[in-house]
Amino acid sequence: MSLEKTVIDNIKRIRKEKGITQEQLAEACNTATSYIGLMEIYRNVPKLSTIERIAAALGVEPQVLLQKPNMDTESEKKIDIIRSNVMRAVEKELTRSLRENMTK
Repeated sequence: MSLEKTVIDNIKRIRKEKGITQEQLAEACNTATSYIGLMEIYRNVPKLSTIERIAAALGVEPQVLLQKPNMDTESEKKIDIIRSNVMRAVEKELTRSLRENMTK
């Protein structure tokens, strides 16, 4: 795993763990929401000064963002992805079902 990917993955993971939206993080870092969004899909790579601002906004030391995750974190990340996919599917089905029932 590259250091850039590690940093971005850590930012995204910690942001989500703390319940911080991309918009809130961007505001706290004095940057654009689109920058955070593009960073989280690996289209932007933050400079060191940006990593420092993001770390401060997340309430962690910058070196925390540089640490490679252990296997437990990787497993948790996979579970989170699966959970998110299931929740999206459930929400989509629930919305469809509600619309059908409202038109009856």
